[in-house]
Amino acid sequence: MTSKTNKIISAVVAIAIIIAIAILIYVNLPKPTEKTDDNTDDHKSIPPTLTLIYDDEQKNFTFGEIERLESYTAKGGYRNSIGVIKGVGNYTGVNITTLVNTLQPVPYRYTLQVFSEDGKNMSYNYSTIIGQVPIYNPENGSAIGTGNMTLVLAYQFEGDWLNESSDGKLRIVFLDNQGFITESKYWMKMVTSIRVITE
Repeated sequence: MTSKTNKIISAVVAIAIIIAIAILIYVNLPKPTEKTDDNTDDHKSIPPTLTLIYDDEQKNFTFGEIERLESYTAKGGYRNSIGVIKGVGNYTGVNITTLVNTLQPVPYRYTLQVFSEDGKNMSYNYSTIIGQVPIYNPENGSAIGTGNMTLVLAYQFEGDWLNESSDGKLRIVFLDNQGFITESKYWMKMVTSIRVITE
């Protein structure tokens, strides 16, 4: 009887030891790694929306970084080569001087070469950058003279984000508080990079 009891106790102890070992092994097994915010698509390296180039310096801006810069909202529009008026409304974006002032050292007098997604590029001299361009009446397109417009990298039109269906996320536009319009040749769509060239 005693030997039977000893066998039962030994069997119970052996089972308890086996269960304890199994629990210990299970607890120490490597766990599958949880997805952290760093692994989500939102936090992967986001391609730049705009590249600003100055001498050997190149600054890349995401769309969010551009949006966080001081914004400027005013009215504008353009008159094309045959006199048709288009794009009149309120635009919001970043004043070009605000963008250029993010460079170190800040260039004093400069020209710009702007590149677009479709491979085009356009140069802006300093007088154009500071808004000294011909202006027109937005109602009938008649010439008024030379205005003091503001050169803006726009990302919104009438409160809506610019997008691929409206000529790209970023556009070069000329604005002022009186709503004068300029010639279409000064506007540029699908902007991807801007080179700052000191005079």
